Amino acid sequence: MTKNLIKTSIAILLLGGLLGSSLKTKAYPAYLRQAQKFGAKGCTFCHLKPEGGEGWNERGQWLIDEKDRRKADAIDVEWLAEYKEGEKKEGNKDESGSSDKSDKSDKKEDDKEKKEESKKREKPNQF
Repeated sequence: MTKNLIKTSIAILLLGGLLGSSLKTKAYPAYLRQAQKFGAKGCTFCHLKPEGGEGWNERGQWLIDEKDRRKADAIDVEWLAEYKEGEKKEGNKDESGSSDKSDKSDKKEDDKEKKEESKKREKPNQF
């Protein structure tokens, strides 16, 4: 009787461990393998959590948006070849209601002013 109890206990532990490990891996390992050629070293390449699952960073959300935009059934990791980090789609409006194009031109003007100021500091007016 004790042998049967030990065997049953071992079988339950193994089965529990197997099920537990498969439930923990919610992210798609195939996606990670494909994304490695784009620089992925772990699930946080697209997800907020190291174990993957729900909650996506900017890159992951971009992939979801691309899936919707392309009316695709599933995400294709190869789309990452088109992803530009930190760049929103042109024409999208941010929370303030201004478009990305105007934000980009404002940023360019600010950068230009900063460069001019630094040049003035480097070379004071000479008479």
